Amino acid sequence: MKDRRKEVLKRIEKRKKYKRSYPPKTIESERNVKTPVFPEYQEQHDFTWFSMNEGMKNTEHPLFNREIFLFKILASACLVLIVAIAFKNQSQQLEPVRSTVTQVMEKEFQFAMVADWYEDTFGKPLALFPEKAPNKKEAPAKYALPANGVILEDFQADNQGVTIQTVKGEAVEAIQSGVVKFAGVDKEFGKTIIIQHPDQSETWYGQLGEIKVKAYDKVQAGDQIGIVSSKENETTGEFYFAIKQDEKFIDPVQVIKFE
Repeated sequence: MKDRRKEVLKRIEKRKKYKRSYPPKTIESERNVKTPVFPEYQEQHDFTWFSMNEGMKNTEHPLFNREIFLFKILASACLVLIVAIAFKNQSQQLEPVRSTVTQVMEKEFQFAMVADWYEDTFGKPLALFPEKAPNKKEAPAKYALPANGVILEDFQADNQGVTIQTVKGEAVEAIQSGVVKFAGVDKEFGKTIIIQHPDQSETWYGQLGEIKVKAYDKVQAGDQIGIVSSKENETTGEFYFAIKQDEKFIDPVQVIKFE
């Protein structure tokens, strides 16, 4: 019995010693325990992750340069200011500047020449719908005949153009390729078409009965652009024709042979 009691006391003593050597865990000690950190999948494989907003935050559109855009605005403002000063100050030293600006602003834009240069340099622009190939005639001379007829009034009548008499309903054709600059009613010549050509010349077709083209249409030599005018009880028709070169009208007979 005594041996049994001694054995129990020894066990109790061992427990006390064990508790003294290992202090009880506290909440603070549990907080200090570090949890082992394992690398994520992207860290193991050296991946770099970022959001789309973060990636595009500091980038600009590749076709837009802020410095160049601001420079263009500043240069335009300076140019306008220089022109304003030149016209405001009537000094003789600024007369060349005023004359140059006036000439540039008053001179008509050469649509035909620019369109011809564009096609030679870059080719024909893309169209939404394919165009039908025009029925090309035999290559004419420098100037084709606008219509079969005879001169009713020559160049000396007004020093601008000639009046041509044709059969009734005769078609009027472009004498050279170019761009239609004007197609409408003129105060002096009635229904009129003005075509601008790549050589910077212009051909005028007035007193027409009908117009077949509109402004900025591109035409080729021999294309029908209108119909001559005619009176009800007559079998003949007529139209007005003029050629303008270097800002002045020339006699069409000098470059075109009429019947």
